[in-house]
Amino acid sequence: MKNIRKFLFFVIVLLVCFASRKSSAQNDYSIDSIIQLNTYTFKIVNNEIIGNGKDFLQREAENSQFFMIGELHGNKETPEFTSAILNLLKPKGYNNFAVEIGPFSKKKLLSIIKQKNGIDSLSNFYKKYNPDDLTNPIPFFDGVDEVRMLEIAITNAYNIWGIDQEFVYAAPFLFDDIFKTKKLKNNSKNNSKGYEKIYKEARASLLKHLTTKSKSKFNLLLKDKHILEFISESKGVDNEVTTLLTELEKSWKIYAYGNGPTKQYFESNNSRAIMMKHYFFDYYKKALSKEPNPKMILKMGSMHTVYGKNPLAIYDIGNTLYELSILNNSKSFNLALAGRYYIRSSGEKIDRLKYVPEYKKLFKHQEENLWTLLDLRPLKKAIYNGKIKVDDKKFKKLLYRYDSVLMKTLTAATEDIRDYKN
Repeated sequence: MKNIRKFLFFVIVLLVCFASRKSSAQNDYSIDSIIQLNTYTFKIVNNEIIGNGKDFLQREAENSQFFMIGELHGNKETPEFTSAILNLLKPKGYNNFAVEIGPFSKKKLLSIIKQKNGIDSLSNFYKKYNPDDLTNPIPFFDGVDEVRMLEIAITNAYNIWGIDQEFVYAAPFLFDDIFKTKKLKNNSKNNSKGYEKIYKEARASLLKHLTTKSKSKFNLLLKDKHILEFISESKGVDNEVTTLLTELEKSWKIYAYGNGPTKQYFESNNSRAIMMKHYFFDYYKKALSKEPNPKMILKMGSMHTVYGKNPLAIYDIGNTLYELSILNNSKSFNLALAGRYYIRSSGEKIDRLKYVPEYKKLFKHQEENLWTLLDLRPLKKAIYNGKIKVDDKKFKKLLYRYDSVLMKTLTAATEDIRDYKN
């Protein structure tokens, strides 16, 4: 009798395990089946989207006020897709394009691009302010593909918004421009030589601190007597210069939070997110004077475009636009650009699954040589309603943060603008 009980217990355990495995398999199949039913593919030819993904993107754009592209920086595919979206969405009432760049750097960048030989001039600009391959003065727009994308935005008459902090390595060219502005407006010849001396000392200090390996470099910028004297003497030249210098100091403080001795990472990233929101609303108010509920395309790193808290536990600009769309009785749409593999310029193939394992269930739906768009909302709805159980917390967070994921193998880094040859 005792042996029979042991045998029955063993059989029951096997049946439970089998049922559990079967249930798990059915659950995985249900996730896959929902994804498959909501997958769209397309190609991009001459900055035009071709395939059933085009209709999906058009519908979402028509029904939304804010269209957000959460990007991976520094590759050819991101500006390729964004260029196609700029062309696709312009007839749908989108007149504004916000990017991850400071407003004053954006003004400088556009002034160069709009010249007759814009890309040549921009290449020379980057060579001048990054001669020794240290750090480019305007990040994310130091590649030829990104510049071509901006040209398409300009051709389509988009209002381009720079809603990020001023990059710390932009300071040398910004100081140069401030000096030129002050010199043109300075009526006192006796004082011009004194100001030029202040400028030269400040610029020398600026380069010294920016090129040092010290982690306190940003605090040094804020305390350097020559830099502070230049800022003091330059404020009041005009409203734009005064505002620029004020905003530049704010940006340096953000860098100092994250790199100082106390490592205040949350304060640094949260302050940056707040600054983005302030810049966004400055532009948004101006756009409201021209049209109600102005539509906007946002292109930023995918961390900034999420709904809810981003991976750094911060409510970023993406969540702000989501909330604003609710206030406006409109909608927002966000997608995250991703891809299973990244291919270096050397040809080395990198599997990104090592770094983002939560994408595993999505990456297997990526179709080779095509852009693959997954609408995540039906899957989210099934989870909300308890029809599907998902234990992977990272995968759940990924689903909750985006409306969709756009997958494409990243083939190469964008060409450095300094290497551009006409």
